[in-house]
Amino acid sequence: MPDLILLDWNMPVMSGLDFVTALRAMNSTKHARVVFCTSVADQFNVHKGFEAGADEFVTKPFDAETLLAKLHRIGAA
Repeated sequence: MPDLILLDWNMPVMSGLDFVTALRAMNSTKHARVVFCTSVADQFNVHKGFEAGADEFVTKPFDAETLLAKLHRIGAA
């Protein structure tokens, strides 16, 4: 299990929401932190993402400082 997963909302095989839901359903002793890096940032979908198990959201486009601040916030930097 990785320490950190940067994830888009829209992906070709499954959605990011489906991915994080499946990840959180896995029986694992290690909890990977999940950060959505996406242009999908309306309140409804952000709420759905957090409910599914995301730790943070970064809205595209973003810069390195913004990503680093979010990673610090969740203890992943």
